[in-house]
Amino acid sequence: MIRLGFVAGTGIYHAVQFSKMFNGLNEQYKHLDPCGGGAPMTRIEGATVVKVFDKNRQHAENLAKFANVPTVAASAEEMLDGVDAIYIGDDLTLKQYQYARMFVERGIPTFIDKPFADNVPAIRELLELARDRKCLLMSSSALKYTKEFAPVSSGEANVGDIVMACTMGPADLSLARPFLFYGMHSVTLGHCLINSRPVEVFDVGERGRTVVQVKYMNGAQLTVMCPHGVPVGFQGLVQGTKGSFYAKVADSGHFYSTMLKDFLAMVQAGKQTFDLLQAIEVIQICCAQEESVRTGKPVRLG
Repeated sequence: MIRLGFVAGTGIYHAVQFSKMFNGLNEQYKHLDPCGGGAPMTRIEGATVVKVFDKNRQHAENLAKFANVPTVAASAEEMLDGVDAIYIGDDLTLKQYQYARMFVERGIPTFIDKPFADNVPAIRELLELARDRKCLLMSSSALKYTKEFAPVSSGEANVGDIVMACTMGPADLSLARPFLFYGMHSVTLGHCLINSRPVEVFDVGERGRTVVQVKYMNGAQLTVMCPHGVPVGFQGLVQGTKGSFYAKVADSGHFYSTMLKDFLAMVQAGKQTFDLLQAIEVIQICCAQEESVRTGKPVRLG
């Protein structure tokens, strides 16, 4: 049984739902669940959350009660002992990656909830440290793991090499950096289906109607659309050399749990199986979108 430690974001949706997937829901304390006290979306075997830390002590204590976590740590440093892997939760700051260094230095496998970081240099620094310490590291939008687009990634849909893709998802302009925080899901959905490196990003939309064009080294193109204030869900259309494929994403329990299972499988295997380059590229695209908005011009990626 893998012993997990949860750090940060314990009053936020992801950490709340993920903790219940591993540990179940304590009905006696479900009123403390900030997401409504619902049953786990699904259950994940092979791991359990044994310790939790948050700067907001009350959030950590609440999660410990409704998700059956035995220990609430008084500091992040206390999380270095008694765990086999660390999950660092989305805490709405875009800077949750800053917790990761101490765990990576110790060689503890670490999952950083999305976004990986708020800038690309910070990611590269973490990757260099992880290589030096031989530490397993993962960060991803769960939209990489949709069952609806699995036929494309597995080859079952037989669309051939993807030449064009269009993905769509919600946006929230109340956030300081909406495309990095939430648009990255739609980016991930398309980017992980295209087998090439991104070379150029250009935001051709308007505020409230984000439209981002991404060009790839092999000539493929991805268009990401995030309209604000309309009822849009995650969906996508891909056109390949042999055919096309369209789907709407509906099963969040599947993509969340499959992502977490991928992390557990890497921990069990003891080797870096997650594609970190692909994860960096998602953040590169999102940060380049912001630069394109500022300049009104396409941004070339190094």
